[in-house]
Formats: sequence, C-alpha cells, structure tokens
Amino acid sequence: MGNTESNVASGVKKQVDTSSLQIYNLVDLKGCGLLVDLMKKAVQTKNFTELDIAIKTQVEPMLYNKGEGRMIPIAKLVLLRNRDRSRAKWLPPLKNMEDPNEYDIEKDIPTIEELEKLGEVQYREVCWDLKERGTVGETALHLCLLNATSIHADLAKRLLHFYPKLVNDIYMIDEYYGESVLHMAIVNEDPAMVKVLMDSGANLNERCFGNFMSTEDQKASRSDSLDHEWVNLCPDTNYEGYVYWGEYPLSFAACLGQEESYRLMLARGADPNNQDTNGNTVLHMLVIYEKIPTFDMAYEIGAELNIRNVQNLTPLTLAAKLARIQMFFHILKIEREIYWQIGSITCAAYPLTQIDTIDNDTGQISRNSALNLVVFGESPEHLEMMDGVLVDLLNAKWNAFVKFRFYRQFILFAFYFSISMVCFVLRPGPPPTGLKPPLINYTSTSTTVATTPLDFMDNESLLPDNVVYDEMMIAGGGPVELEPLQPAVTEEMMVMPTEDPYNGTGGAITPLIYEDGNGGTVNLHGKSSSSDRGKHRNTWNQANRTVRTNYTFNYNKSRKFWWNKRQKVCRLMAVHSTDDLIRMGSEVAMFMGAFLYLLAAVREAGFLGLQMFIENLAIAPARVMFLFSCLLMMTIPPLRLTCYDKAEDCIAVIIMLTTCPYFLFFCRGFKTVGPFVVMIYRMVMGDLLRFVSIYMVFVMGFSQAYYVIFLSYDNPLTPEGIDDSVLNPMPTPTESVMAMFLMSVNTFTDYYTAFDKTSHTLVAKWARIVLVVERGVSPAQRLIKLMYYSQPMSDGRRALVLRLNQTVRQNLI
Repeated sequence: MGNTESNVASGVKKQVDTSSLQIYNLVDLKGCGLLVDLMKKAVQTKNFTELDIAIKTQVEPMLYNKGEGRMIPIAKLVLLRNRDRSRAKWLPPLKNMEDPNEYDIEKDIPTIEELEKLGEVQYREVCWDLKERGTVGETALHLCLLNATSIHADLAKRLLHFYPKLVNDIYMIDEYYGESVLHMAIVNEDPAMVKVLMDSGANLNERCFGNFMSTEDQKASRSDSLDHEWVNLCPDTNYEGYVYWGEYPLSFAACLGQEESYRLMLARGADPNNQDTNGNTVLHMLVIYEKIPTFDMAYEIGAELNIRNVQNLTPLTLAAKLARIQMFFHILKIEREIYWQIGSITCAAYPLTQIDTIDNDTGQISRNSALNLVVFGESPEHLEMMDGVLVDLLNAKWNAFVKFRFYRQFILFAFYFSISMVCFVLRPGPPPTGLKPPLINYTSTSTTVATTPLDFMDNESLLPDNVVYDEMMIAGGGPVELEPLQPAVTEEMMVMPTEDPYNGTGGAITPLIYEDGNGGTVNLHGKSSSSDRGKHRNTWNQANRTVRTNYTFNYNKSRKFWWNKRQKVCRLMAVHSTDDLIRMGSEVAMFMGAFLYLLAAVREAGFLGLQMFIENLAIAPARVMFLFSCLLMMTIPPLRLTCYDKAEDCIAVIIMLTTCPYFLFFCRGFKTVGPFVVMIYRMVMGDLLRFVSIYMVFVMGFSQAYYVIFLSYDNPLTPEGIDDSVLNPMPTPTESVMAMFLMSVNTFTDYYTAFDKTSHTLVAKWARIVLVVERGVSPAQRLIKLMYYSQPMSDGRRALVLRLNQTVRQNLI
C-alpha cells in the first residue's frame, strides 16, 4: 500500500481469475485444486498411486528437463523482474524494445558447453518453467506452503520426493523476488518442514529481497543492475518495515523468535554473519526488533558483535542510533571486562572502540560512535540513554581537557566582547542632517569667502555630510587649499574669532547659530555631546584671546599628509582626544581578534572536513552568528579607508547584534543559567515559531482585504484635508515580533516545570558543548588527551575503567 511501483495490485487482480493459468488447476490460492483433492483421497485410503500419476502427468510437463532444472543467466532473470518497474527504471535492453511484455527469457540461453566455459556464477538453476508459473512467479510448491495446512504440507513433501530441485525455486516477480519455500516454512513457524526442506537440499543462504520484504523508506529507491541479482537501494534508512527480516532464512528465524529453526539451520552450516543488502547481520536485525533473549542465544553460538553494516554501524552503535535503550545497555554489559568485584563494588573496563567519539587509531572524530549518535539524537528516547557509561565518559572528557578549553574560550570571548563594547561606546555618532555651518568671513584684497572656523570643521559630528571642509570653491577657480603662513605676513587676510563658542568671554556663552536650509536658524548650544566638546575645547580656549591666524590660498600645492586629509573628510578617522586614540586602538584589536577567530574556524574545518564542520555549526546557531560578525568585521577597513561612513555604521550595528548572542553558547555550560537558555530556545522554536506562522497567514490574507476596503471609504464627518487614519500601534515588524515573544513568556513556568522534572535535557545540552569543544582540537591532540582518561586492555584496546556500585550495575542490565 502506498507504493506506486508495487506489483502486488496487478498480481492480485490476475489471481482473482484462478482459471487463467494451468498451475491454479493443480493448487490454487483457496486451498483447492486437483492435486489437493487427490492428496486428501490418498490420505484417507493410504493409496498414493493416483496422486503419483497425476504428478507425473500434470506437473512434470511444467518443469524444465523433467525436473532436472535449467541454468538461466542472472541477467535474464533481472530483466524479467525489471519489466514490472516503471518506465523510468527500465534497463537499456527493455527500453530498446517496442513492447517489453513480449520479452522472451528463454531466447539465446547458452548450452551446457558454453556454461562450462563461463562458469555458473552468473547463472541460477531453475526447475519450474518460468512460463508456467503463477501470476507473481510462484510454483505449486510455494502454493502448498502458502496455504499452510497439513494436507498441503503432505503434498509438498510428495512433490519434493519426485522433484527435489523444486526446493530452491523462488518467486520471480519483484514483489516477492527471492522468497523460497524455506523462508515460508520459517514464517509458518514449522520447524518440521524446515528440516524436511533442508534434507531436500534447500539453500540456506538464499536471499529474499523482494519489494514486500524491503524497508518502507527504501521502496522508492529500488533499481536493478545486470551485473548482479540483488536490488540496488539507497543506503539511508531507518530500518522500519513490516516484514523486513534480513533476507536470509537464518535472519528470518531470529527475527521471528524461531530458536529451534535457527539452531537447525546453524547446525547445517548457515552463517549468522551473512549481511543483507543493508549490510545487517543476525545481531543487527535482533537490535532492530529488540529481542534480547534471542540476541543472547545468537551471540553465544557464534554471531559477532564487531561487524559493520552499510551505514558503518555495529549492533551497539545501531542500538544507539535507533534509541533501543535496553538493548544498548545490554550490549555494553556483554562487551565490558570485569577486573574485580568486592561486595557491591565492581571494577569494569568498557572498550572505547565503538563508544568514544575519538578514533583510537587516527584521532579523527567518529560520527558513528555510540556517544555521538546518542548526544545528537533527536528522539526523546535518546535523552533517556544519557546515563551510566556515557555520562561517565563525558565527565572524563570534561575533566581531562574540555573544561580548560571551554573556560579559556569563554574568557577570550569575554575579552573580545569587552573590546568591541569599548569600540562602539566611544564611536562618534552620525552628524545631524539639514543644518548649515555658521558663516565667518575671510577677507582678502580681491576675494571674500564665506566658510567655517577651521578648528570647528573637525567636529564633523555636528556638521552635515555634504560639506567639504578642506577645500573651498572660489568664484572663477577650482578647489582651494588653505596653508598656514608665518605671522609676518600681512594682516589683511586674518580671521579673528574673539569668543569661545563653548565658554564665551567673560562668562557669557555665545551660542552657535546654524542655518537650517529653509531660511530659519537653529541654536546648537548645549546639543553637542561632552565628548565632542572635549575634542575642541582646548582649541577654542585659545580663541578667548584675540587670535591672529593667517591663511593664504594655494591653487597648485597638494596636501602633504594623507592622514590629515582623511581626518578632515572622514569623521571616524579623526583623532582629537584620548577617547579617539582608545577607540581606534580597540578597533585594531577587534579586527585582529575577528581575524584570528576566522583563522581558527578554517583550521577546524581543515581537520574536521567541510560536512562535519557544517554540522558542527548547525549545533550552535550562536556560533554561526558570531562567525558571521567576524566576517563582517573584515569589511570594516575597506569601508573606513574609502570613507563610506553610513555603510560602516550599518555593518557596525549588525556586528553588535550578532556578537552578543555567542554568550548563550557558553551560558548553556553553567548550571545556574543553562536551564533558562534552553527555555528561551524552546520558546523561540516552539510557541513563537508556531504563532508567527499562523499570524502571517492571517496577516497576508486579511490585511490586503481591509486595505482595499479602507481605500474606498470616505468618512463624511472628517473635514477636508484632515487625515483621520489611526497610527499602527506597532510601527515596526521587530516590535511586533518582540510582542509575540512576550506573549509566550507566560508559558515559561510550564516549560521550566517540565524541564525541572528531568535532568536529561540539561545533561544533553552540556554533552553537546563537550563534543563541540572536542571537535575544535586537532587529531594529534585528541589522541594525547585520549590517553589521559582511558587505560589499555589486555588486547591493546583503550577502555574506560569505572568503579560501579550495585545500583549502577543494575541500570546496565
């Protein structure tokens, strides 16, 4: 059901008409047929002559070579199976045919002599004629075991008596491809029939990989290849399937709890370590179905625990991935080695090969380790597995090297954040817009120029951006630069400011009067910041006396010092006080710190690999924001040198907003504030996200409708020229989002109450921090740290040695 490519629907429709094929006249799906009737009669009369004659005359013509079988190439069987798939998955030979249903499987089959040259590896021996089979490729023997009655069982034994090679015939249609009568006997829970089939020569390694026996999430990825008989599958799966029992008869018996059949086949040479298409052995399948008694039985009589499947998972790590709690701790108990035991105290060593995230040989991070799979698992069951050995291993890592690195990173970031705070607190704000500077006349014998006091030009926080202070336009000429002269020059070109704009003369304060561009004036007295006044206080204090500063115009001489010119143009490069020096020094330090953080991230990505590095960043969104702020910091110097002050201000704001949340990453490592950080994350990703989604649906729909309605409404009571529309109580989207966040705060108590009932959630967050910090260490250093918290076992493997009391040991059982 739900599989559009399944062949069951068409097969079932064909099976409705049981008279369409001759095989159903012998044995049909309802338990009737000629052979069944004769078998009933023979059981009653104890005379099988009539039945034997019917088998010879009715069954033998449907067999290849009178029951001796025929070797058919695997490629032809694959094409026969592939014919029932969708057109997009047809193999090239079928695509080149006008009608694939006319494919003749018996055409061009090689002779015995050719088979001897090629070998039998690429061929399968088939007994029942492929053209005389049922609608889903079954034989009469399959139909006998499908009905599963005593009469049908006796009939099956009679058929095998005459034609023993029927025992290895399989279903040929993709839905049940590979299913033999041995599989069916195990499913019927009939050990006696299993023994009969093995006595008849049943293949104990026959694989059943039909669509019906596949995992649900792999059915859409099934495809064929002419190079082999098995089906190609996507390796990513959760191993959930209604009848996914491991393909092999031995795995079928283990999954169904058929211990007697399992031991019978094992005694005949069946291998419990055979791997199916997903690479799963018997123990893997028992982990999936969490059958602990059968697992112990299979392990005790030969199954191995260290075999890895296609996803590189052993039975232990598979239990960790699928959150099979009891099975996981049970395997840990099996693998541990007990050193000594006194009373209720036990000293045991747990091998770290499959548990620890650090590879014992290379020092690389093992993504398929039990600890990694449990810590980063998404299901609630994974939280319950954060106990026992795993927590002890995390504590060992924390005390060995993670704690020192964590606190060091926290201190370094706090220092970096302090520097950034100094940078932005001392940063001068943008100038007010729409104001013109006060006018002071510069008088010459031939030209009168209106400009501002040169000392006051430097205070660009009070001046508009569109004024150029270091150059002036003279009528009839180009840009003019001012150059100081010696006092001996004539005094006809002097400017004499006689009063301090800040302090005045004789205690009187003379305000600065600016033109606002509309003919009016603006009094700026008292509106400049204390830092801005401090930048120029010394200069204007000298102006309390009659100052004779002489300037002359130089039309050709360029400015000598680039820095002085940039100071005049760029307000962020102006240095007038100690605060400016501190700010610029902090900015240089912040730039270097951001560069070092990015360099460390690149180094980490080098030995982790890009994929794992991206996964590591996804674990800590606050770190992603911080690295993004470091990237933005790299754009500050070019903007500063090119005097794009407005763009730099915007980027500086973003840097401030994306730097601070990195504290949340470190806060999760402290018990005092960790729970509250987790609560905030849950509210944002829970109630707030749901509320925003629903809210946006209504806003996008109703806001447009009401906007159109209000456009057509004219209130007759409103005087002409008066707008009676009401302002939005939340003028910005940011404010509305914050309001929704405040609405979700009322559920904080509920979250915290549920959170406080269990310690697993906080342990899981702390565990993720431990592993994230560990990934930032080089492989060579990881191997060195591994030696700190582990000890060697007798076989050379590293192990975590623990002293356990009775209660802890009971948790592992």
